[in-house]
Amino acid sequence: MRIAVADTGVGISLEQQERIFTAFHTTKPEGTGLGLTVARDLVAAHGGTIEVQSTPGKGTTFTVTVPSEKSVLLAEAKS
Repeated sequence: MRIAVADTGVGISLEQQERIFTAFHTTKPEGTGLGLTVARDLVAAHGGTIEVQSTPGKGTTFTVTVPSEKSVLLAEAKS
């Protein structure tokens, strides 16, 4: 299953994109910098991924991909 969430905001610079999943990295004056790190780890724990595509001045899209229940059951049956 794939879910994409997009906006038309200010976008994320390439330099920031390289760091957004790093624990404690934040660009906000108040914040822990753990949100995307925790989200990535939760998705990974379920066999999935989070990807980001962004163009400064145009917006950002986050895509979450997780295996379907059927593909998980098939993989378990093969092992």
